This record gives sequence, C-alpha cells and structure tokens, in this order.
Amino acid sequence: MKLALVAVTQQGWETAKRICRSLPGSEIVRPVNGIRQTLEALWLSHDGIICIMATGIVMRCLNGLYQSKYSDPCVVVLDETGSFAISLLSGHIGGGNELARKLAEICGGTPVITTASDVSGHTSVDLWSIEENLVITNPDRLAAVSAKLLNEGTLAVFQDKSFLTTLPGDFSICAKRSAADIIISFDAQESCASLQLLPRTRYIGIGCRRHTPLTEILAALHDLENEGLDLRTVAALASIDLKKDEAALLQIAKLRKWPLRFYPKETLKEIETPGRSEKVYQKVGTHSVCEASAIRAAATGEKPGRLIIRKKKWKQITIAVAEKAF
Repeated sequence: MKLALVAVTQQGWETAKRICRSLPGSEIVRPVNGIRQTLEALWLSHDGIICIMATGIVMRCLNGLYQSKYSDPCVVVLDETGSFAISLLSGHIGGGNELARKLAEICGGTPVITTASDVSGHTSVDLWSIEENLVITNPDRLAAVSAKLLNEGTLAVFQDKSFLTTLPGDFSICAKRSAADIIISFDAQESCASLQLLPRTRYIGIGCRRHTPLTEILAALHDLENEGLDLRTVAALASIDLKKDEAALLQIAKLRKWPLRFYPKETLKEIETPGRSEKVYQKVGTHSVCEASAIRAAATGEKPGRLIIRKKKWKQITIAVAEKAF
C-alpha cells in the first residue's frame, strides 16, 4: 500500500516518524496550503491516508472527496500519541480496518473499528466477494443484504455452477434462485432483489507484434464486448514471456486492473489447442500463444481451462478466451 501520514503538530510529526520507520510504503506529508488541499492532492495518488489530528478536523476536510468504498483510499485517524487508531473510511475494501490494527500495534495503542461485521463476528459480504474474486453488479443491494445477515445470522447463496466449493459458516447453499439472498452467476438480471455477483473466472490470452498500439487492443476488447463477453468476468491477461515488457500489454493491464501472467514457450507448446501455427512456431518456439496462454491461465490444478472463444485475429494481435472448468 502507498500510504501518506499527515500531521499538524510537533508531537504528531514525531508519532508519524515512528510509524514511518515501521510501515513500508509510507511517507510523511506536511500540509503547506492547508489540510483540505493536502488531502485533495493525496486522494487519487495513495491507497491510504493516516491523519494524526482530531477526527472532527478530518471529517470536515473530507466532505466532498469521498465517492465510493470501491475507489476511495482508506482513511485512519490517530491522536497525537497514537493511543487510538480509528478506521474512518473504506474499512473493509480499502483496508482501513487492517491498517488501524497495524498502526495500533506499532504505537502500542487501541484500534477503533466500528463496522458491524467486525463487531458482530459475521462475514463481511463485500470483503468476502473480493477475496473470492467476485464482482458485485448491484452494489445498491449490499447494505440490505449485509443488514439481513446481522439481523438473522445467515444468508442463502445460489450459484448456477459450482463456482465456489466452500462458503463461510454463516452462508448456506440455496437450490432456488428466487429464494437466494446472494446469486453467483454469469447471468446478471436487472431489478433483482438479491445481491448479484459475477465470478471472475475467465482469462484472456493474447499474442501481438512488437510495439502494437494500445488502441488496437482496446478496439479488440470492444469487439469482444459487442459479441457478448462481459469484461467484468475477466480475472487476468496472459501471454508468452517474450512479451513481458510489451508496453501495450502493461498499459491495458494497468487500465483494466488485470493481473498479467506470462509463460515460457516450453509450457505453452505442451498445451493442446485447436489452432496451431507453423509461422508462430518459427518465431517464438510454440504453435500457439493466445489460445495456449488462455488455457494455461484458466487451469485449476491439473485440470486445464476450457476455451470459450477460439483465436480471433486483428491486424497486429490475436486473442482467445478460456474459463475455469467447473
């Protein structure tokens, strides 16, 4: 995590120095043009902001900055001595709760965490979805479903494939979609009362010429979307290791927040694919790049991924898509 420590008094700076020595990725930022302007400058560039000052000051300065738990940095407030570390914003998804615990450990203080799931001991639905690589398509239903878990102690989960083999202790499998509190499926339905989760179990394999422009990859992905591929279900991008420094691949991975997986030719040439190219073999030492890398990325243990989109060609790239076999 990239963290900023903001303090306004001498004692606060001393506490910040102590934390900075023990917290990798942290830096001390002294307000120059005021606290509000400092927080604005840090908001998009840091994963977390640690404010060593009064909570009231922080609350007034944050007004208008926060937008969503899925994009905001976490904010933790400490008193000058580090006696209390308050997880103020983005506690679950942003990592604020864990950061508060870590700061309390460094300072010998007490973490202050008020999120209901942490207090009650129940599963945090939003954090669980991230850990299981699931995308919430109707986040407006999250609060109601989480409240039901707190009030009734359990949630019913329906999945139309065996995406998950184990569930938290306070979740139970439901046989009917209509009776479920949570639905895990590629078939997201609008105006559904249940919380709908898309499994990220698909992997894009890509082959490309050297110096392929990012615009061509973006256009190809747009074509795939028009043909029915929901890019929210993509877990990672894969290719041959000869492309690990290809600028466009690095750019699209950063833009879409997709992990990159690169495989040596020895691995790819052992994978059976419907498409085989002698021309590709002569260039890189394997008969397939996009199909083979997609299948390999989607593998679970010894079970290879299942190709759902065979090799498609554009001017300078080829793309295939595989998903985990269930």
